[in-house]
Amino acid sequence: MTKKDFNKMVADGISTIKERCEWHFETFVEDKKACKNVFNYGAWCEKNFEANLREDYKRKTTFTSDFSIAEWCECVEHGAVLDTFKRAITEWKDNIEYFAELLLALNMKSWEHHARKHPVYSALYAELFYLAKDLYFEWFDESNDKHDKAMEYYYDYVD
Repeated sequence: MTKKDFNKMVADGISTIKERCEWHFETFVEDKKACKNVFNYGAWCEKNFEANLREDYKRKTTFTSDFSIAEWCECVEHGAVLDTFKRAITEWKDNIEYFAELLLALNMKSWEHHARKHPVYSALYAELFYLAKDLYFEWFDESNDKHDKAMEYYYDYVD
């Protein structure tokens, strides 16, 4: 798969998500009052992410903070979460560990919002997780020289 094909799959996937769902983003008024500012909210989300990781896994990225900041800003800049996703996946597609951690972050963000009773964000992150998962397997297909390592890493840490 070429980078051009990968980027087209990303764009098509985001377009499909936008078409399929009319996202009316929640502003999390209660969460924002409790956290006071975007940095406290990001830290709170980071703590939740780390609490759900396996003990032998050491975090490598700031994806959870990046998405949390995008959530906070969503009511000001519609599409911030989707833009954050697009930038993360296209910039880090060649790094097996970062790409896999993006999958972990998206999955955990979906469950986090489900638990906090924010169905719109929960659904959005679930959609993004499945898109990213498909992209992971397409990008690291058997023609990719990183295929074996990518599959091993995925099944060790993500699956």
